[in-house]
Amino acid sequence: MDNFKRFMTFSRSERIAIITIVSMIVIILIAKYIIINNPPKRDYYKHDLDSIIARREKMLDSIRIADSLAKETAKANKIPRYARNDKKKHAETKETAEKRTIDDSVGKRFLRSTPLHSASVEMTIVIDINTADTTLLKQLPGIGSAYAKWIVDYREKLGGYCETEQLLEVYRMDTARFNSIKDYVKIDSTFTPNKLRINSDAFKVLLKHPYLEYEDVKKIVNHREQKGMIASWEQLSKVVGDGVNPKLQYYIDYQ
Repeated sequence: MDNFKRFMTFSRSERIAIITIVSMIVIILIAKYIIINNPPKRDYYKHDLDSIIARREKMLDSIRIADSLAKETAKANKIPRYARNDKKKHAETKETAEKRTIDDSVGKRFLRSTPLHSASVEMTIVIDINTADTTLLKQLPGIGSAYAKWIVDYREKLGGYCETEQLLEVYRMDTARFNSIKDYVKIDSTFTPNKLRINSDAFKVLLKHPYLEYEDVKKIVNHREQKGMIASWEQLSKVVGDGVNPKLQYYIDYQ
């Protein structure tokens, strides 16, 4: 009995060491329990990097458009200064007044643009909207510098216009403006648009096209990785769903 008591009797330093070891074991067990039952909340995507880059590029495109609009608005908001000196007097002419249009969608701010119909300018040529530069496009009634730039920018994003009605998809293009130019624009019958290689192009390349949204591209890439190549428009329509834009078929290469 005395031997057992001596065996169970610990010095102060031994008791501290035992308590320290037991405490560490308890802490480790608690930490392990917490980690197992509460895994880090994070979503994983196969194409995170590509999608982030593509979204950033789309955002930059939106910023560039907004910046262009802001510059046009700033020009339109410049009011003629009237000086007391007769030599420095300026009057707003009828022509200048006709260049001011009110845009209700942006709080009735003045925007500088060319009149939709000009009696002094008679169009005598028909412009190919897939080859015309901004200088040529500005000859169209109602198309100023901003609209000409937006038409060219959208053409590059699409891969070219396959229907003249696609001009209605250009930023800020309305039906009245389109009707004023539709008789003066054309698409060459031999034109072939730049196409997406639906079975090999990277996620971010597909996402840049105006007719494809993030979820559409995700379905396409997942399908070709899990089930193989997409062989036809009918198959692509099933993969993407009913919301797919039918004009997208102009821009698809299945090779």
